[in-house]
Amino acid sequence: MLPALRQARIIEFLRRDGAAGLKEMSAALGVSVSTLRRDVDMLFEAGHLERTRGGALLTGSLRAGPELGRAIASELESGAKAAIGREAAQLIRPGMTAIFDSGSTTASAARAARDSGTAFTAVTNDLAIAATLAEAPQIRLIVAGGELRPGSGTLMGADTLDLMRRLRADLAFVGAHAVSETEMSDTSVELAQLKRVILAAADRPVLLADSSKIFSRAFCSFGLLRQLDRLVTDDRLGLDQLAVLQHAIPQVDLAALP
Repeated sequence: MLPALRQARIIEFLRRDGAAGLKEMSAALGVSVSTLRRDVDMLFEAGHLERTRGGALLTGSLRAGPELGRAIASELESGAKAAIGREAAQLIRPGMTAIFDSGSTTASAARAARDSGTAFTAVTNDLAIAATLAEAPQIRLIVAGGELRPGSGTLMGADTLDLMRRLRADLAFVGAHAVSETEMSDTSVELAQLKRVILAAADRPVLLADSSKIFSRAFCSFGLLRQLDRLVTDDRLGLDQLAVLQHAIPQVDLAALP
């Protein structure tokens, strides 16, 4: 098992249970305790968890957490992201224009859109998403220029903002680091600014977020849930949680996990 996948699974354990022991995680993942201890140490140094005697935990303040590296983020909640992506791609109709915000969940939507065979125009500020969509000849692809954000495939800056401000798209698929009862937030002022512009560029802004991100907050707010056309998440939400979201958003779609 690759380090990024192991570390993603550790974070999933802690998001689900709040705390976990190294022996428990070792048995579940089929790797040695010493290997997991090194992973926990790395995640601790990056600010993603707290170490305990024989294990690790997430505190309330760390539940949203700092931004993960792209390799770990792409493995985190991968099953849920794939299901959300498939559900989201069904919203695209032939001839539409859709913006794909940078991120691992929006990347899942791009893969599903590529495989659907639908002919549409796509705009993205993500190099990996652009490479995915470029594989489909029926998709007209526009890549927003800009400066590459270190450690990611995200293009941002004045050039990116300028293009997005001039767009009038049918759909925008937007990701978030955290989603509270009323708003969406992310880890930096620059990312939040770009996401605000993307939301404003579409007739139907759609938030893609797996249930582990729901009811948490990150550093910078970029919009209210009532600005959305819909939320696409997974079916692990409880009925009370779903009711809160349905009060704030016109439509909540639940993607079924296998």
